[in-house]
Amino acid sequence: MKCFNHTTDDAIGICKICAKALCMPCTTDTGSGLVCSQSCAAELADLDEIMRKNKVLLGVGSERKSIPTGLLMFFFFGVMFTGFGLYFALVKGRDDYFLVLMGLGFLVIGGIGWWRNRKINISC
Repeated sequence: MKCFNHTTDDAIGICKICAKALCMPCTTDTGSGLVCSQSCAAELADLDEIMRKNKVLLGVGSERKSIPTGLLMFFFFGVMFTGFGLYFALVKGRDDYFLVLMGLGFLVIGGIGWWRNRKINISC
């Protein structure tokens, strides 16, 4: 394979952004890949930032959270609604099925979310 800019020189790598074959003088190593220009280097820096943030968001690698915070909200609201519904039913003597059903709905949705996150091995 020959360099995109210098058709007589052999290529030593490919630009990570635009996939052009590059010879040694045309190549810039950014530490996370080879690039051919400053615009490709800026684009690669943006992609590296996106990848880093996605790893944190999806809980991949050392940034993994033990408990997904989104699911904590479902479980919290499920316990609160169910608790208030049972409190009104048992202590106050009035049946409040809406609160109990809302609470059970939150708990079911939280359980399904937890099961799906475990199945695909993410933590968000």
